[in-house]
Amino acid sequence: MKYSYLLLLLFCLGCQNFETKKISSDEIVEEELKEFNWTEVEVYPSFKICEPIDNKQEKKSCFEKLFTQKIYTSLSQKKVILSDSIEEKMMLFISISSNGKPNLDSVEVSTFIQEKIPELHKWLEVSVNELPKIYPARKRGIPVKTSFKLPLVISSQD
Repeated sequence: MKYSYLLLLLFCLGCQNFETKKISSDEIVEEELKEFNWTEVEVYPSFKICEPIDNKQEKKSCFEKLFTQKIYTSLSQKKVILSDSIEEKMMLFISISSNGKPNLDSVEVSTFIQEKIPELHKWLEVSVNELPKIYPARKRGIPVKTSFKLPLVISSQD
């Protein structure tokens, strides 16, 4: 008998007292965008040899190390004759498209190096374009464009 009163009470109240809020897809997307961290990727770009690495930091380190080695190897094949010794740091600004294509966006270099090695910017562009296949960074499983800066030291011996 108790249960029938409870059931009757619920039936009388009906569902009108239980409000449900309908959320539009635009509201869901807007909420997701607020929580989305645009400055970090879940998976860093990588070369084939770095792909099996699961640890995020190790994979990033592998990519940076190989990227730097490839640039240095390419530049070391260029023969430059200088009267002065050089020990200068420069900064490369590089982007990798969502297709994995690298691009040299800009170079911060001293006027001294620009005067002594005018072909350097062209050589750097060729070095970046000759890199092996790059797997792009991913965010939520989607390939995304990334940008980073790479310090490079130009040095010569007397």
